[in-house]
Amino acid sequence: MSTLESIIDLLTHRHPGAVEVLVGGTDRSVEDIRLVEQVDQVDDAPTNALVVLERGLAALTADYRFDIVVRRAAAREVAALVVVLPADVRVSLTALALARRAAICVIRLAPEVDLTAAVGTIVRQATDQLSVTVDRARAVSEAIDGRAFGDVDTLLDHVGLLLGRTIGLGPRPEDDDVLAVPAGAADSWLRTTRPDDADAGALLEMVLWRIAAETTRLSADRARAEQVSRRSAGEVLVQLVAADRPARAAIAPSARRLGIPIDGWHVMTRIEPDNLLEVAGDDVVAYEIRDDLAALALQAAASMPGTWHVGPDPAAVLLMWTGSDAPCQETHARLRRQLDFVIRAMTGRVRGLRLFCGTGSARPGVAGLASSATEARLAVSSARFRRRSNTPVYFDAVGMRATLLEWYGSPTVQQSIDQLFAPVADLAPAKRQAMIDTLCTYLDFQGSAARAAEVLHLHRNAVRYRVQRAFELLGIEEDDADQRLFLHLACRAQRLGEVSV
Repeated sequence: MSTLESIIDLLTHRHPGAVEVLVGGTDRSVEDIRLVEQVDQVDDAPTNALVVLERGLAALTADYRFDIVVRRAAAREVAALVVVLPADVRVSLTALALARRAAICVIRLAPEVDLTAAVGTIVRQATDQLSVTVDRARAVSEAIDGRAFGDVDTLLDHVGLLLGRTIGLGPRPEDDDVLAVPAGAADSWLRTTRPDDADAGALLEMVLWRIAAETTRLSADRARAEQVSRRSAGEVLVQLVAADRPARAAIAPSARRLGIPIDGWHVMTRIEPDNLLEVAGDDVVAYEIRDDLAALALQAAASMPGTWHVGPDPAAVLLMWTGSDAPCQETHARLRRQLDFVIRAMTGRVRGLRLFCGTGSARPGVAGLASSATEARLAVSSARFRRRSNTPVYFDAVGMRATLLEWYGSPTVQQSIDQLFAPVADLAPAKRQAMIDTLCTYLDFQGSAARAAEVLHLHRNAVRYRVQRAFELLGIEEDDADQRLFLHLACRAQRLGEVSV
């Protein structure tokens, strides 16, 4: 049988400086634990109970209302009252006097103490001594029927208090001293210590089955909510990647509402299954596998700090990492290790699956998100061209230089670029090169005239004029994503290859 002294010692050890005995002795036994949210619930406390007052009742302690609480506790012969109070709040002197006469210990907990954790400590201290009764079983059923629990942890904390024992989730136990029932998910069992009394054990097992049903329901609801949220956010992410600038501006508010941090720094990864239909056997199975792979990619990536989102593009899995600041060298290294892990997880899930993976560079803002996605698509094309499957290919200054030169080396591409720059072929070489440099720098910074002006040592108005004039001469629609991408690649290839156009 637990004593107040042992419970107070444990609380003091767990929460040093936050526990104080205001009045009363600590040698009484504790036979029950009750958490009360209303004053009249004190009338239901059994003899020698430790009654914990919810935070909402703290306001009662300074006036006559706490006298009423103490009188009711004295009538029930409770062992102690626990209140959550700042140290500078004075407790009703008459209430303390009443508690002293009734041999009730009044214990103060500082407000910074997590009340659920503190009560859990008390329960664990007294677990072996608290009996399982029909009243406790009924209280659990009533709590489940009448209260909407937001998550499994809150449910288990609450019913654990009502039962006077710790209820947890874990694998199926090997020890006969642990009572357990399955709780829905694979290898997930509700577990608690088995009472010595056989009848109490049978009653407790019935209660656990009721708790397990609610645990399974909450877990299923959470899984459905996460799936809907992931799919909604994923659809918006795909729209952002595919949209032109005006459309992205219109989509941005929806993205923010869904929790996509579009204003941070982004690294986009594109993962394209090459033989999914072949390994799946039919379109329906292939669709199910693609959805499963998207969820798996998000799960595998999420162990790295930062925010991750996944987009279920029909032909690929789009994986986006977002950080609040530009990633440093260490963060880039961690990202690469994490993406290696993601690819291994995906290929490990589907035997024989062949993936092509490309990753863009870190870019800020919603325009940067789209640019990084474009780079990821180009990196995937490079991976396919080189047949580098099941390994990420990165769009960076070194890796993509050769790719761009190879791309420009195609006669068809050269002809297309010649046609693109034909309207400015008669310009003096220096003017033509200045125009290309301005366009390339402007596009490198996702259309920011201010940032391009800093690099080119020009006034931003001069950059805007040059860019607008270049678009007019070349017949390019800036809001057309395909034309803008081709122009960007043509400028990059021309600068890298140092060729005349």
